Amino acid sequence: MTEYVRMVSLVGEQPIANLVPILCLQPQYLDFICTDRTRQIAERLDLLLEEMASQDRLQIQVDIREVHPYDMLDIDKNLRKLLDEQVCDPQELIFNLTGGTKMMAISAYRMAQSCGAPFCYLISEGRQNVIHCYRATQTGELEFIEKIHPSGIIDIDTYLKAHLGAYDEGSSENEFEQLVYEVLKSECDEVKASVRPRSHGNIEIDFVVRKDSRVGTVEVKSGRKARSKGVLGQIITSTEAAFLGTYTKRFLVIDDEYPYDNLKLAEFHNITVIETPSAKEGKFSDEDELKLRTEIRKHLGV
Repeated sequence: MTEYVRMVSLVGEQPIANLVPILCLQPQYLDFICTDRTRQIAERLDLLLEEMASQDRLQIQVDIREVHPYDMLDIDKNLRKLLDEQVCDPQELIFNLTGGTKMMAISAYRMAQSCGAPFCYLISEGRQNVIHCYRATQTGELEFIEKIHPSGIIDIDTYLKAHLGAYDEGSSENEFEQLVYEVLKSECDEVKASVRPRSHGNIEIDFVVRKDSRVGTVEVKSGRKARSKGVLGQIITSTEAAFLGTYTKRFLVIDDEYPYDNLKLAEFHNITVIETPSAKEGKFSDEDELKLRTEIRKHLGV
């Protein structure tokens, strides 16, 4: 994997689009390019990186620059000023184009091309996050540099703090949740229960799970709530773009069969519903336990 001294990272609504390349490539200097709308995200990431530095996990010097989201002249001027101020070999500089607006990405691409610096983009390939790195020459030719598979670089604590800041956690609250927890614990690298973001006091997430660098939320409902459409609204809210983001997988585990219309609504919102009616008897049947394990592996497995 190529080493870079400086990264210029465009900030959009998804902090993971910035955080994964940062933790993977670990530049010495980092320039966040944000807008007035995404400055809060850049500042939250800066605080997180400061916390990691205090724990001797990472040492990165961060600068935050605000640009107009759609005025390409303003974006170009600020990017040009940034490059003029820094003494850096273009081969040691990389632009992360994953976040920001389309105008920001176009301007950053033009700037990378003009100085011969590489650029990268974080995408989801199947069940993995992958960083693609390229270089655009001044003649307009595009060169592929490398494909990087980030692994073991992020835990749930880092993921949550990048999106939400401070949070509290608890433990399983009932017998059905405990059944689900035991399966999740054996399938995932990490599980946190009863997660309550302090910035959203009315929201509680039953489980946040991680397998390698992929993270998901698991809501667990039994009884009448197991057939309710209302729980879908809760899941959608807790993982919307401004909350836990589009990189987060979403699961609903119930001890009943879900009504057809609710299943179609869940499918529309990319929520995986896992029906385990045998849990009403106090334990999973072999078939239902296998179903739960299979769905977790399918969507989070590597």
